[in-house]
Amino acid sequence: MAGDQQPLKSVHHLLFCSLLVLHFSAKGIHGLNIGVEPSDSSGGQRCSKRCESEFCTVPPFLRYGKYCGLLYSGCPGEQPCDELDACCMKHDDCIGIRNNNYLSQTCSEELINCVNQAKYSRTLTFVGNKCSVEEVADVITVTIQTALLAGRFLNDP
Repeated sequence: MAGDQQPLKSVHHLLFCSLLVLHFSAKGIHGLNIGVEPSDSSGGQRCSKRCESEFCTVPPFLRYGKYCGLLYSGCPGEQPCDELDACCMKHDDCIGIRNNNYLSQTCSEELINCVNQAKYSRTLTFVGNKCSVEEVADVITVTIQTALLAGRFLNDP
């Protein structure tokens, strides 16, 4: 059992460092977005119009549905692909109304609660999904818990 904790600690460390780099980066956060098409006429931030399921257990590259993944979001007006994707859409909206504060404690806690409900609800997922909803939920939870720790460390509300 103790050996099982080592990979989780490594993931926590990697995610924490990644979030710190993103937080302190001199480059705009939207410059790192890896979505699939522009969400505005300026061609800046990118967004998704299709349900995806890639890199299911790799936090920095995870793409699930249209809204789940670091710096990945659905286009305005796009409906989420399933219940878990809806949690990510709500999180994106929450972050948006907080001036893109990706370390928002409130948004992070709400996402964890929503993801846990989706994980255990056992509702249907989208056609073509290659990811386990439970595994994606676990990856999101660990990532957001890391963001919560980073936010506390950096004193972001």
